[in-house]
Amino acid sequence: MNDHVAASQIDAPRFSQREILSIIAGLLLAMALASIDQTIVATSLSAMARDLNGWSLMPWVVSAYLVTSTTTTPIYGRLSDLYGRRPVLLTSIALFVATSVLCGLAQTMPQLIGARLLQGIGGGGLRAVSQAVVADIIPPRDRGRYQGYFSSMFAISTTIGPVLGGFFADYLSWHWIFWINIPLGIAAFALSNRNLKRLRRPSRQPVIDWLGAALILASAAPTLLAVSRVEQEGGWGSAGVLVPLAIGLGFLLALIGRELVAAEPMLPLRLFLNPTFALACTISGCTSLIMIALVVLVPIDYRLIAQISANEAGLRLIPMTAGTALGSFIAGNLVSRTGRYRIFPIIGSVCMASACLAIAATGLGRSLAFDVAATGILGLSFGFQISPMTVIVQNALDARDIGIGLSCLMFFRLMAGAFGVAFLSTLLVSALDAGALAIPGHAALGANPGIALLHLHEGNGGLPPPLIAAFAATIAHAFSQLFLVTAAIGAAAVIGSLALRETPLRGRERQSATGGRGY
Repeated sequence: MNDHVAASQIDAPRFSQREILSIIAGLLLAMALASIDQTIVATSLSAMARDLNGWSLMPWVVSAYLVTSTTTTPIYGRLSDLYGRRPVLLTSIALFVATSVLCGLAQTMPQLIGARLLQGIGGGGLRAVSQAVVADIIPPRDRGRYQGYFSSMFAISTTIGPVLGGFFADYLSWHWIFWINIPLGIAAFALSNRNLKRLRRPSRQPVIDWLGAALILASAAPTLLAVSRVEQEGGWGSAGVLVPLAIGLGFLLALIGRELVAAEPMLPLRLFLNPTFALACTISGCTSLIMIALVVLVPIDYRLIAQISANEAGLRLIPMTAGTALGSFIAGNLVSRTGRYRIFPIIGSVCMASACLAIAATGLGRSLAFDVAATGILGLSFGFQISPMTVIVQNALDARDIGIGLSCLMFFRLMAGAFGVAFLSTLLVSALDAGALAIPGHAALGANPGIALLHLHEGNGGLPPPLIAAFAATIAHAFSQLFLVTAAIGAAAVIGSLALRETPLRGRERQSATGGRGY
């Protein structure tokens, strides 16, 4: 690393293994809170809409949190670089817990949506700063093992969210989705606060690029809104999608212009001149696009092809989730032991593309053994890419940029995941539409045959068996096309992984991403 990094590492505090475990426990809790709340409301939206009489506003309960938690991620990373990790992290936890109370007390749907917007602001900080703290307390050579824990927590909490939401809605009340955050948030606050007091923060007076922060929000928010509305609007060509996309692009150009001249840019463009950082963001984006989209679409595939219940379809996601956790753990530990990382994203991306090709050729829902093997390999491939990529970014950047760099990595992962769900869902519906329209008798499906086929498992409306069989073949072909596209995206990740350059990871050393006075 360069002289700037070496200078920033002088007199950095060393933490005992006990202190590290305490801090990591608090950070894992913080990561779990932020990740679970992105998906936990999915299975309880109907109960919320019924109790609060807000069916028309129901999608905004999810979108409100997604928009603010994603768009604030890079801002929190930069603020933690300028002010120190501890105050920014604790503020995020406190805001998240306080707004969880507001969510639980909501009496109308607009109140709930407003509280979810504020809760997302806290959630963005939980994810962003948690990753940066690891870079402060763990040397690069040892980070792989700990990053494996975080990657596993992210995968498990994202997937288990809908299960917990359904349990609370069915057996307690949807309000418990938010009440449960209070004791967990307090525990995360206490664990994070106790030992992080020894971290140092910048000694110079920080200069905040508030205009840059506003432009980040103004560019990312309409883009996310457009992506989240693709399915509702019936495709990418509608005004409801194109207008916010155009607005987001306009503000993005303004953001680039601003950050080129800002003295202390909120989003330093120099990061993207680092080829390792740029490749890591691209590869992570491809991986997250596939992973998050398949978490949503694979259960639909199971339900339509295998005709199984929603609960059983969710259980069949376990191999993918467990594989992601296991892959992250294995890759993280091997990175720490060997000091090498390039091989893991290569293996992961090759396996990801190959598994998608195999599923495209064979199909899910026909053989339990194949389903477990294929989705398990997919999960392992995700883990082999997610965990090492975080270490790669930490090792490639100057210490002054680690917070914003990791936040940008998380930001691109979240944006790619949101885009992937919208893109692949639209692709699936289009393929279903085209296939259905080629079948005589498709008028029985109504004006939107693609959407109708997605709900075919709920009842065939008295359709004759030959027509049902034809529609079933259309569904299988559409999912095959979807997995071919994911395989192509996986191939792009393979090319990016091969282009990565191996840089030896540093061993245990005195380091601080925020060297200066203690607090």
